[in-house]
Amino acid sequence: MSDGDFKALRDQMFELHGGGRYVEALALVEHNAPRFPDQWADILFWLMCLRAAAGDTGGAIASLAEGVERGHWWAETTLRGDPDLRALQGDARFETLAAVCRRRHEEAQAGAQPELLVFAPPADPPWPLLIALHGAGGMARPFAEHWQPAVDAGWLVALPQSSLLWGPDRYAWTDRAQAVAEVSGHFRSLVGEYPVDPGRVVLAGMSQGGIRALEMILAGSLPARGFFGVACAPGDLDAVRAAAGDAARGGLRFYLTLGDKDFMFERGRQFMEILEAAGVAARLEVRPGLGHDIPPDFARSLGTGIAFVLG
Repeated sequence: MSDGDFKALRDQMFELHGGGRYVEALALVEHNAPRFPDQWADILFWLMCLRAAAGDTGGAIASLAEGVERGHWWAETTLRGDPDLRALQGDARFETLAAVCRRRHEEAQAGAQPELLVFAPPADPPWPLLIALHGAGGMARPFAEHWQPAVDAGWLVALPQSSLLWGPDRYAWTDRAQAVAEVSGHFRSLVGEYPVDPGRVVLAGMSQGGIRALEMILAGSLPARGFFGVACAPGDLDAVRAAAGDAARGGLRFYLTLGDKDFMFERGRQFMEILEAAGVAARLEVRPGLGHDIPPDFARSLGTGIAFVLG
């Protein structure tokens, strides 16, 4: 089955989940699970969450146990932080399995290091710089394919990979301070090694990576011109309100691409309204029918977005 088929299943599952239709979402995933043997880690996590949300604590723990038996593990922040799994906390069976996951995570994390993929453009320098952060559970290399149009357009594209493991061969920006430290370190290396145009730096990201990039922009952690995001929205809108005035005075510009079926859509819409009310140059591109994902014709959004950010 194609990646598109799996994305369609994921989007439909998220839509049902977002509407509180957990039993329907569970039936959908259970029915389609055999079609995606290469995605069993995601499938098992969905089953764990949906069964817990539907009140089937035993079934949820059985899904976790199956994952552990297969050699998988999930980060403590995932097992403790997902709202769907609150009912499992304290259950002796869950705690035993969570302890196994914690040990496996610690062993894997001990050897993890931040990484950076860099793609230089064919154009003459100095080059504008685009730094794009992958989402939770992502990796830099598969994320890179989406940003090639920017390289072709003359941008130096840098793709950091977080050092924090989210699962086997999956990475996440779960620690805000560490994300700032790693991305800032990459930025210093980039401007030291490449002919970067300091007036044309854009910070970008998807999902959790987009949220971290937004936080860095609003906090002034990097001297960027602005932000280009996809499938993301900040969790703390009050913090956005507090920072919006400084963003306007600093001339920061924001472009956000969101599907109207994305579970982050409403929060993203509010985020952009807050920026615009404060006088910040901000544009929201709504993709009809798109869930929590990168649009299939992403090059169009990318070209329009980075042009807007540069003003």
